[in-house]
Amino acid sequence: MRKYVRLIPLLFLPLLLSYVFVVLPNMLLRKILPLSYRYRSLRFVIAILYAGLRIDLRVQNPEVNRTTKDAFIVCNHHSFIDPFLIIHLFPHPVRFLAKKEVRRLALFGDATASIDALFINRKSIKSQITLLKSMKVMLEARKTNWVVFPEGTRNREFYSQPLLPFKPGAFKQAMEAKVDILPMVTYGFQRVLDKKLHWKKYPVQIAFLKPITPAMYEGLSTREVAELVQAQMQAESDKLVVEDQRLRVELGQTV
Repeated sequence: MRKYVRLIPLLFLPLLLSYVFVVLPNMLLRKILPLSYRYRSLRFVIAILYAGLRIDLRVQNPEVNRTTKDAFIVCNHHSFIDPFLIIHLFPHPVRFLAKKEVRRLALFGDATASIDALFINRKSIKSQITLLKSMKVMLEARKTNWVVFPEGTRNREFYSQPLLPFKPGAFKQAMEAKVDILPMVTYGFQRVLDKKLHWKKYPVQIAFLKPITPAMYEGLSTREVAELVQAQMQAESDKLVVEDQRLRVELGQTV
């Protein structure tokens, strides 16, 4: 609770001003303002907010996120603010495929909607088919990055099992559109809002793996690709867990 007492006054006013002067106008003027402008303004807001979260960010292969423009990014999912971390990392626009419940979240739903996220109704087959077809068309256009969380939900057991099983269907549109699949692994971001932890610095690690090109997954099924990507990401996640122990010692923090 002490953490939230510190964060509320620190973040409340910036969040309120950001919503009124950035997120809401971007939402209302989506058909007028280009995605590049809306995305850039949201990244600016996120950069300000992150300054108050005491994050010690360690990125492996940072040139990947700086130059990637039209990839299908798959990332593990620990925190409900993971999308904001991804937006913070990628200067070129990223769009998200998320469950419709995310759209109802105050601020977070509007923020992701303001950069043209697609919100899927998992109870409606018709809705899923329509949105996934739209996503495939936009992947083929190669104008933005797309992000999915192939675990399908947030993993709340991140200390004992970093990755949940991947859903093969998450890869179908990317494979049909024949775009690069970029695996991305995160670790540590879940602790930033953990009310039990009161650290001066929170180590957050990001690892970008080598892209999986269409030539590499040609002839494979979605299940085989899901298993391939998960194996690579799990191996990297295991390394991040070990490195996290060293970083905590370096920063003088304990769990």
